[in-house]
Amino acid sequence: MTAKWPRIAVLITLVLATLGTGLSASAETVATREFEDDTWTEGWTDFRATDSTRATLVNTGFAGSGLRITIPEGAFRGFGAFDTLGETPPQQAWYRYHIRLLSWNSADEGKLPGLSGLYSSSGRGCIPSTPSRPGWSARGLFGAAGAEGAPAGHVPIGVYLYHVDQPGDCGEELFWPGASLEPARWQCIEGHVKLNTPGSNNGLFEGWLDGKLRFSRTGLAYRRAGETQVGISDMWHNVYFGGSWPTPNRLSLIIDQVVVSTSGRVGCLDPFTDDNTSLHVKALTELHALGLLFGCGYRIVCPGDEMTRGEVAAMFGRVLGLPPAGKDYFSDDQGHVFEGAANKLAEAGISVGCASGRFCPDRPLTRAEFATMTVRAMHLPASGGDAFTDDEGHWGESAINTFADVGLTEGCGPKRFCPNRTLTREEAASFFLRVADRLEPLGLASVEPPPDWPPPGDPPPIPPEERD
Repeated sequence: MTAKWPRIAVLITLVLATLGTGLSASAETVATREFEDDTWTEGWTDFRATDSTRATLVNTGFAGSGLRITIPEGAFRGFGAFDTLGETPPQQAWYRYHIRLLSWNSADEGKLPGLSGLYSSSGRGCIPSTPSRPGWSARGLFGAAGAEGAPAGHVPIGVYLYHVDQPGDCGEELFWPGASLEPARWQCIEGHVKLNTPGSNNGLFEGWLDGKLRFSRTGLAYRRAGETQVGISDMWHNVYFGGSWPTPNRLSLIIDQVVVSTSGRVGCLDPFTDDNTSLHVKALTELHALGLLFGCGYRIVCPGDEMTRGEVAAMFGRVLGLPPAGKDYFSDDQGHVFEGAANKLAEAGISVGCASGRFCPDRPLTRAEFATMTVRAMHLPASGGDAFTDDEGHWGESAINTFADVGLTEGCGPKRFCPNRTLTREEAASFFLRVADRLEPLGLASVEPPPDWPPPGDPPPIPPEERD
């Protein structure tokens, strides 16, 4: 059999270069934060000491590095610096950023990045706009985990809007119907602000989550008649808990690839162009962002292609962080691109090969073989159940039942697993992401549920360095 040597030549060097920005060639970008090196600390407005200690550059961004922001227990502010959008503030702007919640079991509501036009103390801190103190803001909004109809553990999002006609002193909380952030998953938030003609109620706000329009509000007044000086002055990179009370538990997230445009939607970064109709598109994108899955060519991932035994070995090695093997276990992979990966699997006791002294690195892997490898890799105890009807008497039946019992598969159809069907790249992505979710540090962060909220008594004063 002729070796295929597939899919490895384009791997690492294309991780950044092949990401589609979604930004049209004619779009005018007025602010960009990619968080790729130590210069990320430069060029901010109102960059405080707390911002520098609670924000850290990490190599686990959506595309390369990203900014991890932490709100410590007992604090309010994680980050709050501004990017100024030029000497002449635009009248409308679009923004985009990618976000991943790490430990985020939020007890209450708070703010996320968004656009603003602040000219005094108004438009924030429960100080509404007045004729003598004009100002507005349209920051992102997060709610308590599981609130506003969000699934358990998911965090609802919306816009926290300061505008002329807001119903109270504090900003108006407008949650986006059906929109929430899932723990430990990269997601994409976009927003659009179009200022009103001064004195008219024809302003606009729109919000998108993962490319889908989730919210639109027309008839807004961000400024009054005569307030022509009020524009969209800043992108406010605000990550803030509350409210009156500080967070009762540590909150942490990563933000990456912030872009502001004045001529159209930015769009979400998309590493692959051939998976948009796949049922596994989110898993393919997530594993790519985690550095665990690479493409098969320029911006393509070949979701329906078969996975070979060598490719699966390489994926196991990356997901499990397996060390190099101390010996050579197989005779048919000499000089093969996946020789090292095959030896890692053998030394870890995950694979015994396809025959005596052979690994068959280019042979497609079946779903039953994958289930067996996963059970060994995760040291899962045997299951007493019988999840499927099409694996009766199959050599892999026990492993398949264990695979299902721990929630790693629901099968290929009602009561069916399709054990002899070849594993595809898209199926492997979903399987490996579920495996990663069970592991640390890649998996879901473990946080204690917040206490009853709010606590009794009066809230503490907010320290000056923590205020909006």
